[in-house]
Amino acid sequence: MHRSWLRTKVNESKTKMTNKVTEQARRAKSLVPMQREGETDACMVCGRAMRPARVVRGEGRVCSPTCARQWAQGLS
Repeated sequence: MHRSWLRTKVNESKTKMTNKVTEQARRAKSLVPMQREGETDACMVCGRAMRPARVVRGEGRVCSPTCARQWAQGLS
C-alpha cells in the first residue's frame, strides 16, 4: 500500500465525519425553539425566572414543589 493513498483515505474519512457532525448539529438547532426577545417565563407564585420549556409556555408554570403546594393551597 502506498503511503500517500493511505493518508488520502484517512483525510476523506475525517472530512466525512466532520460533515456528518455538522449536519447533526444543524438539525439539533432547528429542533430547539427560539425565545423571543424580552419574553421570559416566570413562576406564577414567586415570580422567579425559569428556563424556556419546549412544550409548556406562558402562564401556569411553577419553579418548585414548594411553589406548587402554595398554589394548590390557594385554590382551596
